[in-house]
Amino acid sequence: MSPVQAAGGDVVRSALFGTVAISAGWVPPLRYLLRRRRIMRLLSPLPAGRLVEVGCGGGALLDELSAMGHQAVGVESSPRALAVASALAEATGGRQRLLAAPDPDWDRQVDLVCSFDVLEHIENDRQALDEWLSWLRPGGLLCLSVPAHRHRWSAGDEWAGHYRRYDREDFLGLLSGRGLRIEHLECYGFPVANLTEWLGARTYRRLLAERDAGVSRREATAGSGVDRRDSKALFRWLDSWPGRACLRLALGSQALFARTDLGSGYLVLARKL
Repeated sequence: MSPVQAAGGDVVRSALFGTVAISAGWVPPLRYLLRRRRIMRLLSPLPAGRLVEVGCGGGALLDELSAMGHQAVGVESSPRALAVASALAEATGGRQRLLAAPDPDWDRQVDLVCSFDVLEHIENDRQALDEWLSWLRPGGLLCLSVPAHRHRWSAGDEWAGHYRRYDREDFLGLLSGRGLRIEHLECYGFPVANLTEWLGARTYRRLLAERDAGVSRREATAGSGVDRRDSKALFRWLDSWPGRACLRLALGSQALFARTDLGSGYLVLARKL
């Protein structure tokens, strides 16, 4: 019996994996687990409040944030991802709300807006960011992640429907002039996320070759956050004592390099002035 099953079947919240809901179609991939650890480090000390996560995907992180006491709302335009997030919320008994589009009454009403690896899927990222900032009250917080380094563009980015990756100056330029004070900026994931991107490039080239040539960026984006075909096999290994030991080592290693520019993704926490 695996540790997750021993903890209570195929739906469980754990400190190492976060929310796992196998019956709802969600197991956490490795890159998600690396990013999640750094996000939770930033958000766990914050007081509970009104929270919106844009592009919540399968809803696992939203479920954890709701369990922390936030009035959590997830916005997800992909019907496929929204169905997974809804099934996950039902399986965990979470109180999070799920919407297919933003609420027009959010203007200056939200305490925390989150969006993780979403901006790269949006052609006009500046317009999207301005909309999200309009929801924040003065003093509210914005927490974002994006894939790092233009030169690391690969088949994985194409498969996921990305428009871009961000160099540090790109990301800082996007945030500047928008009435924000950056409270934390890091480059997470080194070295394990970098290695998995490199190793995964061959798999994504194969998936691209097998995929219908008519698939649009929007359609690729809709499936990228919930396609767990490869993650299920990896998770079975991670959910073993050697896997958990290796994962803890990877999580600890990335913390040592977070202040460098070596990782595979940028994570920022900024306050609206």
